[in-house]
Amino acid sequence: MTKTTLISSPFDRDVQFAAKKRAVIVSAASAFRRRGYHNTSMVDIAETLGLTKAALYYYVKNKEEILYESHLMTYASMDDVLQLKPATNQTALDYLAGVFRSFVNLLTQSGVSLLTDVDSLKGDWQAEVLARRARIERRIIRIVKSGQIDGSIRSGDPRLHVFFFMGALNWLNAWFDADGRLDGQDIADHFVVQLRSGISALGEG
Repeated sequence: MTKTTLISSPFDRDVQFAAKKRAVIVSAASAFRRRGYHNTSMVDIAETLGLTKAALYYYVKNKEEILYESHLMTYASMDDVLQLKPATNQTALDYLAGVFRSFVNLLTQSGVSLLTDVDSLKGDWQAEVLARRARIERRIIRIVKSGQIDGSIRSGDPRLHVFFFMGALNWLNAWFDADGRLDGQDIADHFVVQLRSGISALGEG
């Protein structure tokens, strides 16, 4: 019988590299969240990952690249959530509550982080991250406007409604502890209740 030799293709190596780089980005973003971006060094990140500093530089050029990739990773995941279409006859408020729940689950279970250190990015990287964030906000604002039309979301400036719960998501990264008393699902349940209480049209008047 002829023995078959398995040869790794360049594609396989690319996939492995991308997976390892993603793990580096997720772990580093978690360190940024705990210690602060400016208080976390490349040495800290390498030690967290069990890598040498040289090995870390194989995947990323510097700390700013990690911050940039962290933002893009999070917004790409949020884009995926927003690709889901509302169910038939679903109100915009119900749809938005589902989106918000998915965002909370994303930030508490997947390892990605909604970081706020955009000012630490420079040039094209900062411009791209701000553009991606603005695109997410515009899509959510459209949902809010739809809810104001179908009567499920209270009147008022749609942008302020969006800033209300996106601000809560930003703070979630600051205090959430995966080993804490409440798990991600508990937090998602509570946040959705607060979202509905805050912008539901019920009782408006």
